[in-house]
Amino acid sequence: MRKVLLLITLMATTWYHASSYLRTNHIPHRLPLAMHATAASSSSSSSTQLSPIFQLSSSSPTDPSPFERIDDVIMGGVSSSTFGPSKSSKDCWTFRGVLRNTGGGFCGFRTAAFSQPLSAVGYDGVYLKARFTSDDEPSRRTYKLTVRDDKSRGEYVRQAMFSVPCKPEGEIPTIRVPFEDLVAVRGPVKNPNAPAFNKTSVFQLGMVISKFKIAQSTETLEDFRDGPFSLDVSEIGFYTDANAPPAEPVARPSVSSEPKKSSPLAAIFKLIFSEKSRRRRAALLVLSDRPGRKKGLGRGWLRAVRLCYKSRASSYGMLSAVATFASRFAADAAKFAAGKALKYALFYPIFAAFRAVKF
Repeated sequence: MRKVLLLITLMATTWYHASSYLRTNHIPHRLPLAMHATAASSSSSSSTQLSPIFQLSSSSPTDPSPFERIDDVIMGGVSSSTFGPSKSSKDCWTFRGVLRNTGGGFCGFRTAAFSQPLSAVGYDGVYLKARFTSDDEPSRRTYKLTVRDDKSRGEYVRQAMFSVPCKPEGEIPTIRVPFEDLVAVRGPVKNPNAPAFNKTSVFQLGMVISKFKIAQSTETLEDFRDGPFSLDVSEIGFYTDANAPPAEPVARPSVSSEPKKSSPLAAIFKLIFSEKSRRRRAALLVLSDRPGRKKGLGRGWLRAVRLCYKSRASSYGMLSAVATFASRFAADAAKFAAGKALKYALFYPIFAAFRAVKF
């Protein structure tokens, strides 16, 4: 009995630290939010009443609420993105990046979870003022609005697909996404057993640009276009039909600021599972799987070293290239040693104890 309790304790401790780190750090860079989040009064248009939550511009005061990136590095991809004040316009932010098929195929952003939920009672959906600016083929990507109606940071969220117009100049168009279009998903896969959407508890808003459709099983866009993308966003908020009674103004959102817990195990997981580390490993896997080359992660590492050295030497000189190589080699060696120590000192004994108890 003591062995069983010890085994359960070890496994629970390991799982807690791993899941806690990955849950709070799989998107490690919170972007400072230069935006204005208002207790908005409804503004009327010919067809809808708009209540903005976030009005994004380069001149807005800094707000404590951040946006976070959601790139496919969390599942081994190499796509990357940024979301911040536009360099070409003062009246919007730009969501830009590079989508890659390898290992993933999506980028996104979201607010941090609100400490107090927003109420969408009386509203018909979420609107965005957005336009696609990088090319004239926006339909070759999938766009999804993301809404979280519980306080957890789990994988289950509400999403709805929408289309984005290609309009590089002029007024930014308004895109409306009805609440009735939201479906519960885990990743791109529907969850038919989820409860109904709770309008009284909106804890998070965001969007994703992806190669994946929302479907019963994993389904990708047939003519998906990878590579660079750019999307201007000036407002995010709730809307209601013009003929409906005015809804209550949207309260100014505040973001929960729970202190992060630290421990020696958390430091080890941060070293091994950081976004930078996972991006480098995904790149190594790509290099190790190039056509006509011998495969293997070690060979991929050597190719990456050669490419890095040549690029650094041509731009900054040989001394800089050698210094960069030495620092990255030391970092990789430390990660390798930490990973092996964790495997042999913790995981293998746990599995061995589990087998001993089971049999």
